Amino acid sequence: MFDKVSALLGLKEPESVDPQYNLQLSTAALLVYVSCADGEFSAEERSQLIVCLTDQFELDTETAEHILSEAELQQGGATCLYQFTRAITDQLDQDGRQDIVRLLWRVALADNHIDNFEANMLAKVAGLLGVSTRDRVLLKHEVEAAAGI
Repeated sequence: MFDKVSALLGLKEPESVDPQYNLQLSTAALLVYVSCADGEFSAEERSQLIVCLTDQFELDTETAEHILSEAELQQGGATCLYQFTRAITDQLDQDGRQDIVRLLWRVALADNHIDNFEANMLAKVAGLLGVSTRDRVLLKHEVEAAAGI
């Protein structure tokens, strides 16, 4: 009984969920969350999100699109970020979590502009992932330099 209630509340994953798919879905949901923080999910952000998923998880575009669609549904119905950040922290070490924050910056900077809402949401997510403020800022500068911003 406790397991069923925990799964419904997002505190425990169902046993049948593939951990790698759950990691991909959770990452995509966080990317959508940060992208939508400014009230707009631009075409540039969406395109960058697909590129990030294909690069990070070695997916084809069709699979990445499917995961993105599922993530949009999951993220829209989520009451908190814990279910997504927990799935990531359970599976990735500090370097892996920093890779996810790097992806978040790539998507947030896709339109060459960081809105205050995006920056605040990204800080919140990075904190939940256990990535320090110092590392989050360094990752931002790294992504900006790579993008020529």
